[in-house]
Amino acid sequence: MRFSTKEGFYELNPFPGCNQVVISNHAFIAAEHRGMGLGKKQHTDRLEKIKELHYDYALCSVNASNRKEIHILNTNGWKLLDTFHNKETTNMVELWGKRMDGK
Repeated sequence: MRFSTKEGFYELNPFPGCNQVVISNHAFIAAEHRGMGLGKKQHTDRLEKIKELHYDYALCSVNASNRKEIHILNTNGWKLLDTFHNKETTNMVELWGKRMDGK
């Protein structure tokens, strides 16, 4: 499911086989809107939408070089689960998880 604003968008998709886990993906802020704190705002909005949809757990992946997104995840209670080399993109990727019950 895609959620859009004039500045960007993100997607929330149920994890196949476990309907209480959501995959947060394709978080994007258009280049002309970056550096204004909109990534943080979009992240807060995304967490609120995940809670509104009653998911128990969220997963996301991020390019390991995306220090700004990693900072946002760290400051919002996400936990680094694993790191791996994506053979298709050749990027290092981090997999992050967050319990939605605040624990």
